[in-house]
Amino acid sequence: MEKKTLMITGASGFIGRNFIEKYKDEYNIISISLKEKTPEELDYIGVDTILHLAALVHQMKGAPEEKYFEVNTKLTERLARKAKESGVKHFVFYSTVAVYGTHGSLDEDMILTIKSKTNPKTPYAKSKLEAERVLQNLKDSDFEVSIIRPPMVYGKNCPGNMRRLEKLVDIFPILPFGNSERRRSLVYIEKLLEITKKVIENKIELIIPIDEKDLSIREIVEKILVEKKKKRILIKFPNIFLKILHKLKPNIIESLYGDLRFESDKK
Repeated sequence: MEKKTLMITGASGFIGRNFIEKYKDEYNIISISLKEKTPEELDYIGVDTILHLAALVHQMKGAPEEKYFEVNTKLTERLARKAKESGVKHFVFYSTVAVYGTHGSLDEDMILTIKSKTNPKTPYAKSKLEAERVLQNLKDSDFEVSIIRPPMVYGKNCPGNMRRLEKLVDIFPILPFGNSERRRSLVYIEKLLEITKKVIENKIELIIPIDEKDLSIREIVEKILVEKKKKRILIKFPNIFLKILHKLKPNIIESLYGDLRFESDKK
């Protein structure tokens, strides 16, 4: 069987690097940087599918809101339009569960699906959802669009929130992560790569890739401790303290201690 040819943007990122390493023998892969070439300068001849990973993610030092839309929405649209004009048949877009606009709930079980109402709060999430809408308007029988909305990704050398949690584990001997009442959906990098391949092969329209089991903050930290072969004392934050901290830093506390689970019918 002839190999499919994939054009991958953001190939130097965490997901891109791992995908290429895992599937380099199964696909003809063209790695590109949209910082070096514009969508209009790319050669799409022979490309079956574009896996669009490049994005401006949350910036610790902040970034103007228009910058998120410039990169995550407008650049995506330019890439997709040029790909469609050039005869590419399939466009896979990495979005985010941040389009639902919640970090989790301290008070109730929160279980969302691909049909749940979107309500993005950050410029990053808003720009990603707007890109989804643009792509949906471009799709037709000759140009199919797939959208992947991952939750927090974990795995060796994973950046982002999981990496920051690992640093806390490295530094402090006593950690306030003994709470186990609320659970979160995560996705291991290997699982995410397998699901991405299924999306490419089966042209799944919209999916939230998740692990089979949801985890509490305690279980997440315990996994990190096992991997790092470290011992730490985990204490449980009383609910009254969580409520006080929630008023001061709602997003952080909801991300660490809130309930946020997803259901996907195509794991």
